[in-house]
Amino acid sequence: MQVCSTWREVSRSDLLWEHLTRRVWRRTFRVRDTWHAEYINWHRTATNFETGRLSFMTPRFDPSEHRRGLICRCLALSDTRLACGFVDGTVRVFDLETYDHVSTYLSDHGHLFGPYSRSVSGIIITDSDITFARLDGDIYVDAINVHGQSQARRVVTGFVMNSGVLVAFAGTRRRWVGLFAGIAEGAFQVWNAESGERLFLGGTLTDPETVLGWHMLTELVDPVARVRVTEDEFVVACTGLRLICFNAWNPEVLLRDEMSVSGFVVNSMDVSSEAFVVVERDGVGTVWRVRTMELMSRFELRSSWVRGLWGCMNLGYVVTYSPNPRPFLRVWNIEQMEGRLCVRVFLRAGEVNSMVGDDRHVAISSNNINLLDFGVQNP
Repeated sequence: MQVCSTWREVSRSDLLWEHLTRRVWRRTFRVRDTWHAEYINWHRTATNFETGRLSFMTPRFDPSEHRRGLICRCLALSDTRLACGFVDGTVRVFDLETYDHVSTYLSDHGHLFGPYSRSVSGIIITDSDITFARLDGDIYVDAINVHGQSQARRVVTGFVMNSGVLVAFAGTRRRWVGLFAGIAEGAFQVWNAESGERLFLGGTLTDPETVLGWHMLTELVDPVARVRVTEDEFVVACTGLRLICFNAWNPEVLLRDEMSVSGFVVNSMDVSSEAFVVVERDGVGTVWRVRTMELMSRFELRSSWVRGLWGCMNLGYVVTYSPNPRPFLRVWNIEQMEGRLCVRVFLRAGEVNSMVGDDRHVAISSNNINLLDFGVQNP
């Protein structure tokens, strides 16, 4: 087939491929030699989600660190790092290229309000920093490029008896959002990420979960609520009964406030750069564009897959894991209104405590850290 010389010349323009990469894959920086190579890499990675082509890895812990019996309750991903938050208030970070354990962040002992009060409930990774919060309300910050052990700096001191339990924590380099349970009309706190100044306190989302929130300090129970924040700082949060959305810069105005008849699966809710997904207990999963609240896609799970369900998402796919009736990871294409099950992968992960995903990786914590890499493998 003949291709006109003008198109051949245009197709060699790296400016064109930069524009396409930014628009299609939302990548704002280049790590490969050309923008054309960057575009091809992310296109092939998306195809791997579609076909189930992936590699399994288990990150290698530093053998000198004692971690017997420690449970990972929280995960976070960046392009180069996997961060794992444990019940003792430590965060361990792994390099995604070598899978080596590169750093451990320690938090203060503080007052013990229960055996799990120091458990990490959320982690934020930016280009320069790592920020993590504990159930007792403490928030810590340190540099992300630390090697070895480091005592993180406490920037917010929690007051459990006044604020309740910090059950979930998320944010960006500009805003942090904490979701609390245990005290009426104090579900959310929003902080300035640069100064640590609290900007907002209020909300009733977790009022019905007051007692369950306190149980998280003493028992290893599933989180009673979840919060996620998009790159544009839209906040999506849900409990088993209710889902809300607001802008972190104007938290008093709810953009969405929805109740579910069958109930939401808290561990299924996640966000991408522009959308969020949630699965209800009747097996119906929906994907919504955050800015406009437009329905983007809908998919259905069998009822037997909903018990023990976990989920995460990226630009084009939702990934779910369910241990019942057999343990499978499932990838759903959500680019069309009718979501489509692309592939399922048998994965005996055990009792899952956390799950996170991005445009290349999916990580699941149980008795081990299971890392699934959908990226293009070098020959």
